[in-house]
Amino acid sequence: MARMHPEDIDGFEKATEGEKRVFRFLREAARPDKDYICWYEAPIGSTGKEPDFILFGKNLGLLVLEVKDWTSHQILSYTPTDFKIRIEEKKETKKNPDKQAKGYVHTLMEILREVPAFVSDTGFHKGELKIPIGRMVVFPNIKKEEYADRGLKWIIPPERVLLRDDLAVDGEILRDTTGGKFYKRVSGCMPFRFEGLKAKEIGKLSDVIWHEAQIKLPLRRGAGRNRFQREVQALDEAQARVARRLKAGHWIIKGPPGCGKSLVLVHRCCQLQKYGAKEKKILFVCFNIALVSYIKRLLQEKGLGIGDEGIHVHHFYDLCSRILQERIHYENEENAYYDLVVQESLARVTKGDSPVGPFDAIFVDEGQDFGKEMVKTLLGLLRPKGDLVIALDSYQDLYSTRGSWKSLGISAAGRTRRLNNVYRNTVEIFEFTQRFIGEEPRRGRQLALLPEDHALRGDLPELRQFADYDAIEDFLMTDIEASIAKEAYKKSEIGIIYDDKVYTADGFAYDNRALPMRIRDKMEASGIPAYWVSQDVRAKEMYDITTDRVSLISIHSSKGLDFDLVYLVGIDRIRPTPQTRQKLVNLIYVAMTRAKYRLVIPYAKETEFIKRMKDCLPK
Repeated sequence: MARMHPEDIDGFEKATEGEKRVFRFLREAARPDKDYICWYEAPIGSTGKEPDFILFGKNLGLLVLEVKDWTSHQILSYTPTDFKIRIEEKKETKKNPDKQAKGYVHTLMEILREVPAFVSDTGFHKGELKIPIGRMVVFPNIKKEEYADRGLKWIIPPERVLLRDDLAVDGEILRDTTGGKFYKRVSGCMPFRFEGLKAKEIGKLSDVIWHEAQIKLPLRRGAGRNRFQREVQALDEAQARVARRLKAGHWIIKGPPGCGKSLVLVHRCCQLQKYGAKEKKILFVCFNIALVSYIKRLLQEKGLGIGDEGIHVHHFYDLCSRILQERIHYENEENAYYDLVVQESLARVTKGDSPVGPFDAIFVDEGQDFGKEMVKTLLGLLRPKGDLVIALDSYQDLYSTRGSWKSLGISAAGRTRRLNNVYRNTVEIFEFTQRFIGEEPRRGRQLALLPEDHALRGDLPELRQFADYDAIEDFLMTDIEASIAKEAYKKSEIGIIYDDKVYTADGFAYDNRALPMRIRDKMEASGIPAYWVSQDVRAKEMYDITTDRVSLISIHSSKGLDFDLVYLVGIDRIRPTPQTRQKLVNLIYVAMTRAKYRLVIPYAKETEFIKRMKDCLPK
C-alpha cells in the first residue's frame, strides 16, 4: 500500500467517515506502492491551513484533495463561489470546495517556491515550480448519476472530481492492482507533465509538507559552530514509525541513549493533542529534575502548551508534592523519607483523593528509574482505558527497584517497541560505550537527512592520566579555553560531568561536594562562565540548557541531556564491590553517553573502571 502519514486515521475523532473512506481508497489505489506518499491534514503555510489530503506521485506530482461528506439531497443550491447545504435541519453556506482546494494549491506553491531545489533553473519553465500541483474534490456519498442530474459538472469539472462510484471496492479503479486506472483518473487534473525528483529532493519535499515528523531542538546559544547542524531535524523512519503506530493502551519503548525515545514521546503527544479526543488531559513525567525544563522546551517547539491548559510536565517528586499538597524535599533526605512520600502519594491516589488527575494519557521518560510503587501511583492517575507510554533503557537503570511490568498492572504484551539507531553519538563514542557495558557494537542506518557517516565520525574517547586532581583541574581550565577558542565549541555545548556520591548495595549517599565547588571556583577565576546545575534543587529547576555557559553537572542530573563535549571527572574515585559493580557500570555508561562528539576522561589513579575503559578502546 502507499506510504500514508499517519499510517491510520480510524481512531482520529476529527476524521469524518468520508475522510476515512478516502484514506482507505488512496492507500489501496495509489500503486505501485513505492511511487506514492500521502499526507492527511498536513498543515501548510503560516496560517496552518490543512488540506484533507496531499498526494505525491513519483510520476504524477502533487495532488490536493478536499473531501466533502455531503449527500446530493443536502445540497440545496450552488454558485461558482458558494454551496448552500442543509446540515441537521439548518441551512449553512459553505465555500465551493473546488475554490477551497485551489486556495490550498496556491499556498503550497508559495511555500515550495522558497525551496531552490523545487524551482526549475533551465528551459521554458525557468523560475517556475518544476512540481505540478493539481486539485480534486471528493464526494464519497454522491454517485455519478446524481452528480450529472444536479448539473454539478458545470461548477466542478468531472476531471477534478472523485465520486462514490470511483471509491467503490468493486469499482474499476480498485480492481486494477497495477494502479494504471488510478493514475489515468487523477492525472487529468494536473497542469503539466512531471519530470520527477531525485530521492533527496523527495525527502526534502516530505519535510516541507509533513511537519509532524519535524523536530526542533532548543537552540543553544553561543558563537561556536554547530557540529551536527542537521541533527534530528526530523524523526528518522524508525522513530516516526514507532510514534505513528502507537495506538490506545499501554506501550513500552526501549532503546539505547540517543536513539530518540524522548522525541518519540513528544511526537506522540503532538499526535494525541491534534487527533485525539476533544477533552485531553496529558501528563509527561520523568525522574530527573534537570530534565524537566528540556522536555518543556521540546513540547513548546512542537507548538504544544504547557501547564493547566496544555501538557502537565513534572518530575516524579514534584508530582507527589502536588498530590499531597505539601512541600517535599527533593534531595538530601534518607531513602526512608522518599519511600514514605511515595507510599502516601499512592495511598491518596488509591482512595481517589488526589487533586491531580485523572489523566487521559501519561508519558513516562527514563522509565527504568521508576520503582513499583511509583508506577502504581502513575497508573492510579490514569483514566480507565487511558494511554500509557513508557520509554526506558535497562542499561541506564540506576535504582533497580521494580518488578515486572505485568505484575504492576501494565498491559503491554505485544506492545513493546525498540529503537536501535543512535543519532546522538559519533561512531567512536557509541562503540566505546557499548563495549563498556559488555555489548558488541551494532549500529543501524542513520538519519536519511544526515550525510553518510562522516558527519558522525570523530576522535576516539580520550583517557588522560595526571599526577593528582590539582593537575586535572588545571587541565580542565586550559583545555576548555582552547576548545572554545580554537575548536569553536559553544559553551552551552560543554558539560563537566562529575560523581559526588558514595555507593552501597542499598543505594547511595551524597559526598565529595568539594570537587564541583573547586572546579566552579577555578572556572570563575579563569573567566569561563559556568552554571553548577546540581548545586541544589533550585539550580536544577532553573537550569536552561540553551544558556551560554558551561554546565557543571552530576551524573544523576545529566540523564536525558547531552553535550557536544563532555569531560567526565572523578571516575577513578568510584570503587565497586561485588554488590555494586553492575549498578556502577550502568552509572558510568549514563555519563559517557551524554557526549555527542568528544569525550575526555581525566584521571589520577588507574582503577578497575579506568582499566576497563582502556580495554574498550581499539587496539
